[in-house]
Amino acid sequence: MGITVLGADDSDTLQTYLTLDPAPAAPRQDDPEQDDKAVAAYDGERERKATRAQRGEQAALKRRLLPGLTGQCALCGRELPGTFLIGAHIKKRAMCTDDEKSDLDNVAMLACTFGCDALFEHGYVTVAQGGALQVSPLAAAIPEIDTHIQERLAGRTVTWWSPKREPYYQWHRTHTFKELPPA
Repeated sequence: MGITVLGADDSDTLQTYLTLDPAPAAPRQDDPEQDDKAVAAYDGERERKATRAQRGEQAALKRRLLPGLTGQCALCGRELPGTFLIGAHIKKRAMCTDDEKSDLDNVAMLACTFGCDALFEHGYVTVAQGGALQVSPLAAAIPEIDTHIQERLAGRTVTWWSPKREPYYQWHRTHTFKELPPA
């Protein structure tokens, strides 16, 4: 029996399959003294060149979802300038087939950068069949998240829901949404 060490891309894909949240539940306590020592001891280049993959359809997706200068956040319903709206995949893009990635009218929605995108991405909210916004029971344990949800999202029906988008929302409910852990 051996051990296989995954590279960064395979590790990210596995994490997405398992829907593990990369953020720790309780952030570690900062130690400014330790940080200062680490920065002082670092002798490598401060700036590095990097190459990364770019999503070929992303610009077309945003134009399709946001044909003008403003748009509506699918989750909170606020009308906002496009600068504050993201073309958010309903089903994680890494899990989409090429055909699903090309389904620009249905695979994504606009989500605002004022919290809605992150809450959906991390599974604290989802969209039920028919469009009712569903809140994770785990959201109540984090006061800042709970307050945002109660003030902006609780009780809303998402107008972006449609039968053609339902398979993507179903995927999100099954793979990303945070249900209560089994007892």
